[in-house]
Amino acid sequence: MTATWLGPLVVVGFLTGLTIAAVLLRLGRLRSPASALAASALPFVFAALPVLILVAFSVIVAAWRQ
Repeated sequence: MTATWLGPLVVVGFLTGLTIAAVLLRLGRLRSPASALAASALPFVFAALPVLILVAFSVIVAAWRQ
């Protein structure tokens, strides 16, 4: 099984997180420095989700085959 679909999923996740952060900024929901830091981390969290799902799937399949 190839993982060529992983790259586009990471890009889509990053753009989704970036869009959500921009919407939060535009709506004025970022009032403290902590919320601004959390919003700036959103794109990277969303980009990491497909990778974490792939890792979890790989671990489950490897454990199941043994």
